[in-house]
Amino acid sequence: MKGWITKAGALAVFALAIGAAAPVAAEPTYECNAQSEGHLFQVAYDHPIDPGSFYQCRSGAWRLIGICNPNTGCPTPPDPTGPIVEM
Repeated sequence: MKGWITKAGALAVFALAIGAAAPVAAEPTYECNAQSEGHLFQVAYDHPIDPGSFYQCRSGAWRLIGICNPNTGCPTPPDPTGPIVEM
């Protein structure tokens, strides 16, 4: 019985370590509505390989317009009054 408890504890510590290393996806923190139409929002990750997603509020929904990376930065934002751009 004691061996099972030790193995379960080691597995829990391993799972926590793996979970802490992975980036956590997130969504924009406020509602996309008529007042926020055209707003841009960058969701930052705490991870060096996948630093963030870039969203734009268009027609009542957050649209993913690109992924930011350390080498090239974020994509150029689209025209807020132009056609809807989404990945």
